[in-house]
Amino acid sequence: MLKVYSAETANYAKGPGAAPSEPPRHILQNIPKQMERLGLNAPIGIVFWTIGIGTCVRLLCAAFAIDLTFGEAYYIANARHFALSYFDHPPLAFWLAGATMKLTGSDALIVVRIPFIALFAATTWLMYRVGTLLFDEWVGAFSALLLNLSPLFSLSMGAWVEPDGPLIFFVFASALCIIRLASNNKPTSETWLWAQAGFWLGLALLSKYYAVLLPVGVTLFALTSREHRIWFGKPGPYMACVIAVAVFSPALIWNIQHHWVSFGFQSERAIDFTGFNIRFLITNILGQAVFVGPWIWIPILKACGRPLQEGRTNLASWFLLCVAWVPILFFTIMSLWMQTHGHYHWQAPGYIFLFPLLARLTIDKLENRDAFTFKWLRWSILAPFIIMALVAGEAATGWAHSLLSKSIRPEHDFTLDTLEWKELRAALAERQYLHKPRLFVVTENRFEVGKVDLEVGRFLPVVCMCQDPRDIAFGWNLPSFSGWDALIIGTDFQVPSVQIAYGRYFQSIEREDDIVIHRGGKAVLNLHVYFARHYLGSYPLPFSTDAQTSN
Repeated sequence: MLKVYSAETANYAKGPGAAPSEPPRHILQNIPKQMERLGLNAPIGIVFWTIGIGTCVRLLCAAFAIDLTFGEAYYIANARHFALSYFDHPPLAFWLAGATMKLTGSDALIVVRIPFIALFAATTWLMYRVGTLLFDEWVGAFSALLLNLSPLFSLSMGAWVEPDGPLIFFVFASALCIIRLASNNKPTSETWLWAQAGFWLGLALLSKYYAVLLPVGVTLFALTSREHRIWFGKPGPYMACVIAVAVFSPALIWNIQHHWVSFGFQSERAIDFTGFNIRFLITNILGQAVFVGPWIWIPILKACGRPLQEGRTNLASWFLLCVAWVPILFFTIMSLWMQTHGHYHWQAPGYIFLFPLLARLTIDKLENRDAFTFKWLRWSILAPFIIMALVAGEAATGWAHSLLSKSIRPEHDFTLDTLEWKELRAALAERQYLHKPRLFVVTENRFEVGKVDLEVGRFLPVVCMCQDPRDIAFGWNLPSFSGWDALIIGTDFQVPSVQIAYGRYFQSIEREDDIVIHRGGKAVLNLHVYFARHYLGSYPLPFSTDAQTSN
């Protein structure tokens, strides 16, 4: 079955149910007695400390340091409006953020991020379980540790309000059930495990559509493994698919009601072929390396070497290769003809399955007293803290903005992407707008709507009057604001001429004083504010016929 190992790995890969593996003594020989008392000489101790320290650091960053990106702010803005699904993605991440705001009565960034931070702590535990089931406890513990050393997983997917955090958790939960089904230990009830696999897969699909690539990878594994082809003749996999579709049904119902607009939007990205461009491919590969972290990305690819040579003789590593390389290759090849516009994280559901292979390689190197690996591991542990310190320092002082402001154009200053517009709420409250009846807020670009919504969305409706509003078009029924007044808020980058953009849709528009946004005590951004009287209810918003009135 799944527990097939080469002779080279047999010294530590004993499989589930076996006696506890011997500790890799060369790894632990230099651990001080104080660290032993903390449990760092045992796999479970490493896992608990990894989860504990990682969670505390993410909470501190969420509370005091790292601001939110445009994307994260956009998701929070959409989460205020409950729907069966949403334009950009299925609903689970939006439901999670929306429920948090409803239950706590707060939209503070740390509050909304807490469920996502908790999910990544659980993902770290699942990584330990997967590594343990496929290899042994030490591989599981190192897999969990190494996962937390990658910026893509430890920071972005580990803390931010985005669909990717729930996606990797539920994908891993489903895969864990498949691994148990494929292992030497006969499960008490295969039917129950298949049902669980389908349930978790359904939740993964409710997080992001391309969770469907997991069953593609599992199918590839079963087709190439003689021992597991019998799955195709059993009812379990088909029952799992039915359960997954049932769990995913809210997204299907919403798409039926809205003419499959979400599926159409996502599929157009893949089929919009304008010719091959090798530059897109190279940029995408380099982007993956930067996101995963070069110090992790290069070794993790190297870790695939031995499993590729072993092939199906080692079904544990073969399973990981099958489920990992389907999304990695799919999205990488797709970048040959489409620009991914910085979405180098799409391959993440593949990379996450390669960490047990990297852990296995790392333990082999450490057991062989490889000096370079010892140094690499030490610096890899320090790297996330260094990155978080740099990002936190930028959020607090704006040092990167100061260095780059003279060398790049303001509209391309990426250091402003994570800036919270904290002065906006206080300024509008001082002008007595936050509780003014029959008043809504207009932004001109979906990248800015979330920033504005996070500050004033609890008090006023925030809409995006533009030709690419994405899900904002469904949150509010724009014609229902006919006769209301509006505040138009935006930067020079997005609203160069308010009269040209909106003059015909209001009776009059008057400019008010700008609101200055500071970072580290320095003014870094001006928000222009306009008071528009009497909305005429005629702006041609895309999808307006489908927009739902939100209470």
